Amino acid sequence: MKNNKIVFIGAGNMAEGIIRGQLNTGAFESSHISIYEILESRAKYMVDTYGVSSVGTISEGVKNADIVFIAVRPQDAIGVLDEISKANNKQALILSICAGITLDTMNTHLSDDYRIARIMPNVLIEAQNGYSGVCVNANVTKEDKKVIEYILKALGQTMFIPETLFDEFTAFSCAGPAYVLYFANALIDAGVQSGFSREDSRSIVLANLLGTSQMLSITGSHPYQIVDTMTSPAGVTIEGLKSLNEDGFTGSVMRCVETAVKKAKSF
Repeated sequence: MKNNKIVFIGAGNMAEGIIRGQLNTGAFESSHISIYEILESRAKYMVDTYGVSSVGTISEGVKNADIVFIAVRPQDAIGVLDEISKANNKQALILSICAGITLDTMNTHLSDDYRIARIMPNVLIEAQNGYSGVCVNANVTKEDKKVIEYILKALGQTMFIPETLFDEFTAFSCAGPAYVLYFANALIDAGVQSGFSREDSRSIVLANLLGTSQMLSITGSHPYQIVDTMTSPAGVTIEGLKSLNEDGFTGSVMRCVETAVKKAKSF
């Protein structure tokens, strides 16, 4: 897999993050990565910063590639797909992170012979923890899935999902860190209100978030099982949880995700 040649069509921020992840983890060497980028200044930056090569046309990049990674704006995707089709490299695995571009759309503009995957990448690239969602067409093999997992391992974990859940994955998983960050910020403010310095409050919240996540992972317990061990009769913790319940905390979180799903489906 490491010797596969991969070309990125588009070298924006997301593509850069993925490339950086590949190089930092040693998944690919820079000599096996090329980019096609219409902005010369951006292409030069990528070449100078990461040692990748730049190709002059989409066709040039696709013809020599084992993997084609489409990372352009949705409004540019159809033109890119048509150019990939002209290159006629049906042996290449096609990966796309273009928002709103479905497998059917890609099949239509390429052909039924191509192996195609649609990816919603993990946004926590620097942490290398968090799921990328992947849906594939019928031509993608078990070996192809291993290649996809190999590439995305540099970003975090990989979850193969039906395309019918792609918008839900976007709103729940990819937007999820933003919800957690909002909650974390609220807890930090609560700590400051309680009398801690912002620095100490932040340290406490980060440790609690990390420790709680690890506890759930290690024990496999339902969250409420762990909560139950922390709440004594007429105690401090149950009193705080009572306030969250009175304010409809669970319902608010569920409505948040539901609203985000509706927005994702509107594109």
